[in-house]
Amino acid sequence: MRFSGATHGISIGHVGPEAAVGGPIGLIQNGDIIEIDLVKSSLKVQLTNKELLKRKKKWKPKKIEYNSGTLWKYSQSVGPAFKGAVTHPGGFKEKNCYADI
Repeated sequence: MRFSGATHGISIGHVGPEAAVGGPIGLIQNGDIIEIDLVKSSLKVQLTNKELLKRKKKWKPKKIEYNSGTLWKYSQSVGPAFKGAVTHPGGFKEKNCYADI
């Protein structure tokens, strides 16, 4: 991962946006303990699967406040960040992401 040069020490620069579709990050609440393992490059919340399932049942997607314009158009064409955040039809066929260059 690259940063602008303004970052010093341990930094988490990107976490996938799966929270918007009810992924584990979207289920985290204030007070939850998050474990960061630099050796394994992992990020884990200390919750049981039972608790995550309970929260998932109550989860509702955030209401989108825009119905037109640039943000709407972007939201309709962008793919997941871990696949390169491609913004055009057929992008799923791409083998590389700009960050791989």
